[in-house]
Amino acid sequence: MNLTDLSDRELLVMKCLWDAEMPLTVGDLIERIQQEFGIAYKETTVYTFLKRLKDKSYVTSYKKGSSHFSPSVDEKSYLEHYAGKMAAFWGRESSGCFLKAFAEAGGYSAEEWEAVRTEG
Repeated sequence: MNLTDLSDRELLVMKCLWDAEMPLTVGDLIERIQQEFGIAYKETTVYTFLKRLKDKSYVTSYKKGSSHFSPSVDEKSYLEHYAGKMAAFWGRESSGCFLKAFAEAGGYSAEEWEAVRTEG
């Protein structure tokens, strides 16, 4: 699957769709973005994000009363795409530094990182 990059705001919408595990309306998305990220978007703004996501083939929709939106790219596929881009950009020499920064920023313990290392 050939994925394209997402803007930070498109990623917020996708995160809400992935976490929901069910189709959401624009109203649902507005509410979730406000609750999870503290950002109050207008309906037209969220529709713009959704149109861009549909154009990039990240989202599908159907109409049943209101339009309902679902991710057409799963979260794991996107994370693999993003991790690959980060690795290509930073290079092998910087991978340890990057992973250490990620672990520290996320507050992960040594045991949690060991579990990730041995699972993969």
